[in-house]
Amino acid sequence: MTTIHSDQNNAAIESEIPNEMQPVDSVKTDFDWKMLLIVAIIIIFIRETSVWLMTLVGYENLGNLVGLFLLLGFALAYRHFKGDIPNRIVVANSRILKEGIFAFLPICAGVGILLSNLGNDTFKIVLIMLISTLIPLRLYAYLVKKWL
Repeated sequence: MTTIHSDQNNAAIESEIPNEMQPVDSVKTDFDWKMLLIVAIIIIFIRETSVWLMTLVGYENLGNLVGLFLLLGFALAYRHFKGDIPNRIVVANSRILKEGIFAFLPICAGVGILLSNLGNDTFKIVLIMLISTLIPLRLYAYLVKKWL
């Protein structure tokens, strides 16, 4: 095993190593916490406003869906009038979505327990859950991909 004592040679060798193989301390770990907070506040504000508005109308269960479409509408309007959505917002949003998946683990465990107790109605309930969840999510993903 050979050792290199020159910092100049070390820098040249490190530049040849792919990013995923570089040591942890050489990988950039900075994150824009201010933008993360702003995006979280925007999401919470729109969601709570939508739930409040739908409660006034009498359909409080539709608050989350209306909030989702309001966020999509704001993103489309921003893109139409201002151009591309800033990368800082996209990165902060992807961080929230990546970490937010853990919020669904308790729900999945509860649904698993519920499904085991349904008996003969299990197939009907699963079919209703698939239709009412996957089709709207697929449609929303298609709209976002096409228009954003």
